[in-house]
Amino acid sequence: MELLAARKQSGKTQAQVARETGISLAQYQNLEYGKSTPNIRTAIRIADALGVGDLRELFAPAPGEIHGTMASI
Repeated sequence: MELLAARKQSGKTQAQVARETGISLAQYQNLEYGKSTPNIRTAIRIADALGVGDLRELFAPAPGEIHGTMASI
């Protein structure tokens, strides 16, 4: 499951998730659109806000892809 799908499944708006995780709406949108990668603290907060227990469901790169700071999860 990717970030967008998880947010839609949660029924929350981008603004709600951003507010719950303590980041700006623009920062959240950049994460959802794949323009940036969160640090581990932000990733955990987003997963918690969306009710996702495994960060890899939201942020893990596709097989063979190396992507930002979350690649080692």
